[in-house]
Amino acid sequence: MSSSSAARRDAELENGGLDACEALSEPLSRVMVLLGRRWAGVVLSTLLHGPAYFNELKRRIPAISDRVLNDRLIEFAELGLVTRTIVDQGRVRVQYALTDHGAALRPAITELTRWAEEHLSPDE
Repeated sequence: MSSSSAARRDAELENGGLDACEALSEPLSRVMVLLGRRWAGVVLSTLLHGPAYFNELKRRIPAISDRVLNDRLIEFAELGLVTRTIVDQGRVRVQYALTDHGAALRPAITELTRWAEEHLSPDE
């Protein structure tokens, strides 16, 4: 959260505009919406292993459709989580990599994975 949005949130809390629960859940709500999008967490987790071309991502995530993968990659690029680098090796290809901003999700994704391993059965 930027310092200006944090200051706005604090001012709204002090002036009675938001209750503490609403203010605390707003950032969590935003990240859960982001990670809750279809295949979002899987795509980000896959990119945590390093840069990849579109077809490499498709091979690593075989059940994802081309359209959904493309949509997630565009969305992540617009959010500054992923870079798109055009590579010309006789034919033009696009390589995707996490930015520092995207890579900062590593601890959260690692903890969510650990929690799932400990608390969810494989069929859930």
